[in-house]
Amino acid sequence: MIPARRFRRPLRFALLAGLLLLVWLFARRYDFYRIPEADQSLAPIWPSGSRVLVERIDADAPLPRGTDVVYRMEREGVDYARFGRVQAGPGDSVASEEGFLTVDGQRFRPIALRGEALGVVPQGHVAVFAINPAERRYPDSRTLGFVPRADVRGVLVSRVAFGGP
Repeated sequence: MIPARRFRRPLRFALLAGLLLLVWLFARRYDFYRIPEADQSLAPIWPSGSRVLVERIDADAPLPRGTDVVYRMEREGVDYARFGRVQAGPGDSVASEEGFLTVDGQRFRPIALRGEALGVVPQGHVAVFAINPAERRYPDSRTLGFVPRADVRGVLVSRVAFGGP
């Protein structure tokens, strides 16, 4: 009979190696972001100050309407993470009609636009808007124009409850 002690060290090593592999795989696929306190663009679904888990996506992965995303915005040489909801994809016509966002003539939700058409979303871009119609301080497709698809960093997956709100 072989003593059980001989297998403890290799078993512990295998368990630790497996755990490290899982952590490495998780870290390659997901990021953590914090929605700034002043950002109400995704409230009440994703409240300001929330920590969120974001799944990284490929530049050619489909982004259907209604997908909440984090995207890159550059201002004066500084990169910022912005949050919003994809409302239109390539080929969709985006406008505002009587205070409502319209995509290909279909009304979606109230939005602070002045009735002007934003135009047709070009290939390789998406239209990203705040879902909170009262949010006007943070830029989205109303002020930035259409967001390059390559600047979409990932899809919001879940709120994370560690270290605060």
